[in-house]
Amino acid sequence: MPGGTGRPLLEGPYRAMVEDLLTWRIDPYIRGLESKKAKGRILPFVRGLKFSAQLIYKIRGFLFGTNLTASWGHLLDEEENLCSCECDIIIHKEGHIAKWNGNDEPIMDFKFVGQEKALAVISCKSYLRTSDVDIEYCEEMKPFVNKIWLFAECCGPRSVKNINERAMNLGYEKFWYLYTWSKQGSPQPKSNVWFQFVEEVKKLAE
Repeated sequence: MPGGTGRPLLEGPYRAMVEDLLTWRIDPYIRGLESKKAKGRILPFVRGLKFSAQLIYKIRGFLFGTNLTASWGHLLDEEENLCSCECDIIIHKEGHIAKWNGNDEPIMDFKFVGQEKALAVISCKSYLRTSDVDIEYCEEMKPFVNKIWLFAECCGPRSVKNINERAMNLGYEKFWYLYTWSKQGSPQPKSNVWFQFVEEVKKLAE
C-alpha cells in the first residue's frame, strides 16, 4: 500500500471514479427507469462500457513510461487465424496487429492484439452477483492468455467471499471491485482493494 504523498495520488482518482459511477447507480429516478426497463434509460451495455473505459484510462496511467498499455479488443492466436472472445480490457506490450476506427479523436478504439503480447485480460462487470461469474469466459480465454482477472464496479457486501471463491474455482486468477452496495445500505468504497489492484498491474511491468 502506498504511503505519504503516493496514497492520495492514487486514492483521489479512485474516489472520483467511484463518485461518477455511483451517480448512475443510486439516483432514485435512474433506478426507477431501470426497475421498469423503461424507455429513456441508459442501457446496461453503455454503463458497463463507461466503467471499463475509465478503468483502461487508469491502467494506462499506471503503466506510463513502461512498454505496456491497456486496450479494448480481441486477442489473435500465433497464426492470426483464431481470435478470442471480446476482451473488455487487455493489458499488453505496446503494438497491435490492427485496430478499428482508432484515430486522433476516435469514437471507437478497438484493437486486435497478438496473444504473445498479452499479459492479462480483465472481464468487467457492472453489478456482480455470485451466479453471474461466467465459466465460459475463462474457458474461451485460457488458450490465449494465462492471467484472467475479474473486476466489478460493485457487488453486494455479503457476496464478496462467495464471488471470490467461485471465480477462483472457475479459473480466474484475481477478483477486484470498486465498492460494495445493496439497496438496503450505503455504498462502501474499498480503496484497499484498489491499492492491491494497482500493485498487481504495476507488477506486470517488472
